[in-house]
Amino acid sequence: MEVKCLVYTVNEVSIMLNVSISTAYRKIKEINHMAIRKGIHKECISSGKVSKNYFTKSIQIMIDKFN
Repeated sequence: MEVKCLVYTVNEVSIMLNVSISTAYRKIKEINHMAIRKGIHKECISSGKVSKNYFTKSIQIMIDKFN
């Protein structure tokens, strides 16, 4: 049985957004703060990792702003 990871790492975010590692860390931090404000427990957030769900939602919001 294959286990699917529910988070993206900083390296994956860096590649997907075509940005540096430090910029990817900043974006992850921003998305994680949004998740905390929406009620996700701080203990569930890991530095350098971001929920695939919240990442996808935040990227969609950014795309919608530009259209």
